[in-house]
Amino acid sequence: MTAAGMRLRSLAGTWWWRLLLFAPAALCIWYLNRDGAYRTLLFDGGWTTRFYVLAWIVLTPYLGWVITATGRLTFSLIRHEDAQRVDEFFVGAATLILLGLGLGTLSILYPQIVLGLAAAALLWDTRTFQMPRTFAVTLPLIAMSLLGLGLLAMVFLDRAVIPDVISSDVQQLYAPYLAEVARNHSIWLATDNPIFSDFEIGHGNGLHLLMATFLPPHVAQIISFLYFAGIGAVIFELARLVLPLQALGRRWEDAATPIALGLAILGLAWPRTMPSVTPGLHTMEFGKYHLQTAAFFVYFLLVVIRSSQSRDRLAAGICGFAITASYPLYAAFVGLISALGMLTKALQRDRSGLMTGVLLGAGAVAGCILAFSINYLYLGIPATNPYSLFRGVASVERFSKFGSLDILDFFVLAQSLEVSDFFSTAGLTAFFKQVKSVLLVAVLLATATWAVVFADSKLFPDRSDVSKPQASPDPAGLFIVIAYLASVRLLDMTLNIPSLVRLSVHASALFPLATVAIACWALLLVRRLTRIWFAGRHAPHVAVLALLIACAWTTRSYPWQTFRNDGTIAFVTGRPLRQMPRVSLDWHRCDELQQLTGSERILPLNGYRAMVPCYFSPLLTRGKIIHTYQSDVARDFRRIAAGDADTAEATLRALGVNLFYVQKGNCDFWLNGFSDLFQKDELAKRFAVRTETPDYWLLTWKNGEQPMGPDAEADISMLRTRSKEIYREAYGVEPFEVVKHGLSSERMVLHPGSLDQLSECR
Repeated sequence: MTAAGMRLRSLAGTWWWRLLLFAPAALCIWYLNRDGAYRTLLFDGGWTTRFYVLAWIVLTPYLGWVITATGRLTFSLIRHEDAQRVDEFFVGAATLILLGLGLGTLSILYPQIVLGLAAAALLWDTRTFQMPRTFAVTLPLIAMSLLGLGLLAMVFLDRAVIPDVISSDVQQLYAPYLAEVARNHSIWLATDNPIFSDFEIGHGNGLHLLMATFLPPHVAQIISFLYFAGIGAVIFELARLVLPLQALGRRWEDAATPIALGLAILGLAWPRTMPSVTPGLHTMEFGKYHLQTAAFFVYFLLVVIRSSQSRDRLAAGICGFAITASYPLYAAFVGLISALGMLTKALQRDRSGLMTGVLLGAGAVAGCILAFSINYLYLGIPATNPYSLFRGVASVERFSKFGSLDILDFFVLAQSLEVSDFFSTAGLTAFFKQVKSVLLVAVLLATATWAVVFADSKLFPDRSDVSKPQASPDPAGLFIVIAYLASVRLLDMTLNIPSLVRLSVHASALFPLATVAIACWALLLVRRLTRIWFAGRHAPHVAVLALLIACAWTTRSYPWQTFRNDGTIAFVTGRPLRQMPRVSLDWHRCDELQQLTGSERILPLNGYRAMVPCYFSPLLTRGKIIHTYQSDVARDFRRIAAGDADTAEATLRALGVNLFYVQKGNCDFWLNGFSDLFQKDELAKRFAVRTETPDYWLLTWKNGEQPMGPDAEADISMLRTRSKEIYREAYGVEPFEVVKHGLSSERMVLHPGSLDQLSECR
């Protein structure tokens, strides 16, 4: 054989198994991108659904590998040192967030580029990949591991694999922007579809943008699942740092790994600790970005708690910068963690740790400035949430290219954002009750454990390590966890800010860790006084068994309950999405409108919530159902909704809008529905009924067609009039008239219960 032939054979032997390794991923990507898959999942199910689930099961580990490999590559290029898997995952995610933002800014988010970079990272990683650290295999560790894998599998099937067709936000605020980015290969908005709110909350989430270039928008839920698993990994590492098990004796130190794993499982499965609120992390909307921020917040706790090394300073800087670049207001949470880390490290005179906290805070501030700057220079406003904070500095000229500030003013009034109480004294009382309950549980847990320890020392004494001096553990980690947990819970229980409450759900995962840590430190104090009581053989095994039972009970009571109620198995075995137990939205109406009107655009005048599945839906032609505040029509609010009837008609005709949807029995009119164009006197003069069904009217311009009948005219006018009455009952004035005429809203009276009548027109 010639030298060239030998080189070719050697090259084939080196690469063939790598190509074979990537073949399943390529096949899954092809299958998930087939045309009509979403429609089949909704209406038909069957084998398409079964293979769809299988494809995500196969592909998800590859996506996790891409993130971790990127982290390893980042450490290799910058710090030239190994890191723990948890650090590689988060640094990789941060790198990809910034990479996606950069490519999107340059408008080169093409699948060929993204897949090429991902393949290059994986190929590099196959040359340098090392097995993760291993732990001593014991029966308790095996049992905990199996329970943890079961929990992850349950949540993956229930929250990640099933497309979110329940949350109205995911369908109209998150998935549409990812689809637009994939279409335009850019983070910048298309003039004919200016979904500015989606841009604001989505353009900085570069990891999602990268994945959405070669996968459907549903990939956001898979990414959230990877972060969900990442939170468990961080809690595991935190438990190993915060619990002083090594100071309780050798046998307790041997049980540290299964105990830490058990606390990670409890954290992932733990319910929210607020009255009348359903369970926490595992029921979050995986199609949103909340789990990404939750994962980074708990990771920052790990970074500032442990003994700082150069890799921690890199992780703090790059991750702090990436997470606030994705959304600037996260800087408040990151700043809190940074301040706690700097305080504890300064008290300990740990200059390296202090620098880690400083870099975390500095990175967060830099990312915040970058995000605010992009928003202001492009949109004309730093952020629309909280709107009242930035309304005064908004550039009307720049923002008018994408939407209308008048519409946002209307939202502030119509959603009672200015008249609700900001501070809740009841929340403050509930906070102190919660603190009391946590301390009580910790005391009871410490007491029960001490009783077992004492009995063990009397029945099965083992004094082999009683006289050995034990290293003094560091209480700083426990202080940081408790201080952070208390601060977040105090804020979300005392401030009436729904977004803050949703964002702080991640704190529920830290409650088991904090409670057990307090109990362990109490036991440590007892051991310092009476070391002989900790001379037993089996107390740690009893503690692990009790923790295993608690994990199994919590998993069965919350994640399993949700898994069963959602009918997850039915979907996995082929049931269509529209038949799932919690699905109430009507996709057939979207399909029906598409078949009736083809590519013609439709402007809904009421029934906003009923039309949620149709806004930006992949079932319809792009931009077919005109969104209330994110569309080219919304930009002309002053001429359409606030203008006279002639101006409104001329503007709508110029925009090619010739069809208008009015849902029967629905008083939820918004914006354009209140236009003078749709007053009773104008309806018969300008419109005809193109289609009438038992559920809705479809109006069109009266161009020599049969005019609108008196019954339809009277019914539509009645719905519109009743809508105005309901708003007056709730606020004392009509929010639309306040915005339209620039009236004062200081004397608005709130009766929020009246707004419940809008949907059913009671």
